[in-house]
Amino acid sequence: MTDKRSARRVPLVIRVEAHAGGSPRILLAQNISAGGILLRSADTMTEGAMLDIKFTLPGVELEIHVTARVQHVTPGEFVGAQFINLNAADAEAIRRFVEKA
Repeated sequence: MTDKRSARRVPLVIRVEAHAGGSPRILLAQNISAGGILLRSADTMTEGAMLDIKFTLPGVELEIHVTARVQHVTPGEFVGAQFINLNAADAEAIRRFVEKA
């Protein structure tokens, strides 16, 4: 089996605030790359759904705000989301974090 991801992923356990049309949910990140994030979620989400998320990376003062598209779901366990509108400062903070890990 080959991995289709083009970006390096690094383990990460942080709280992420996610809004998906309703009230905010607090989820735990499992890993991150320059292009997306894997979240642990007991709630089942729909592939293609849009999430407004915000989080702070360890050692980085900047709070990152980004919209992400749900790319894959493992019901009751994980949600993989692709960043779709990272601004330059947020993208650079994530890139540096991944490189240092």
